[in-house]
Amino acid sequence: MSDAVVLQVDQIERRFGGLVALTGVDLKIQRGEIFGLVGPNGSGKTTLTNAITGFYPPQKGRITLEGHDITGMAPHAVARRGVARTFQNLALFNGMTVLDNILLGRHVHMQPSVVRTALYPWLARPQEIAHRRVVEETIDFMQLQSVRDDLVDSIPIGLKKRVELARALVAEPRFLILDEPMAGMNQEEKEYMARFVLDARDERGVTVLLIEHHMDIITGICDRMLVLSYGEVIDTGVPKDVVKNPRVIEAYLGGAGGKG
Repeated sequence: MSDAVVLQVDQIERRFGGLVALTGVDLKIQRGEIFGLVGPNGSGKTTLTNAITGFYPPQKGRITLEGHDITGMAPHAVARRGVARTFQNLALFNGMTVLDNILLGRHVHMQPSVVRTALYPWLARPQEIAHRRVVEETIDFMQLQSVRDDLVDSIPIGLKKRVELARALVAEPRFLILDEPMAGMNQEEKEYMARFVLDARDERGVTVLLIEHHMDIITGICDRMLVLSYGEVIDTGVPKDVVKNPRVIEAYLGGAGGKG
């Protein structure tokens, strides 16, 4: 793990009308980390990731990515800076194959134009072959060869989650945000997904922000973690220490309100 800071969040605040969803949140993620973000439902986890990726910019505070200020930057511009994400609710395209869903993840690298279309054999075709090569390699990496040509709506939830991770990986991100990638999975499927997340970090050099409810996953694969409750940070540090904090235990036993 490098000491270089990939993501830094300084004192951000996000309100929805009179509801304070995030307040005074600080976060620092170093290159090569798998960083866990946890908290009860409604604690502000998704609001924080939406602030980072430009969907809901903070009203106060600053967000920097690899030293560049991205506060308030549009989502597509954040993506072009090497950020990819998966969503809590599956965002796959039913009626399309696994292969085609994953290929859509390459859109950030595509350069469509009238000239490229007109000169397809010389300009567009080599680019298309290069995109396909990345997709096929990622299908192998995620062990999806057996379902590559299946309609995505016909495969089980565990494989759908893998497809969504594959679609994020083909964007070749440097920073990857995974929003509850193991929701709805059984124990075996969770262990498979945890292995893929570790491999993405170790083999592809991807820094990961992992949002999860499963504490066994957080303590098993995360280098550090941060806990939110009612939009505020209640602890951050090494997982084995954080989970012993009485405030963290109380937050999970008592629940929390607010915007998720």
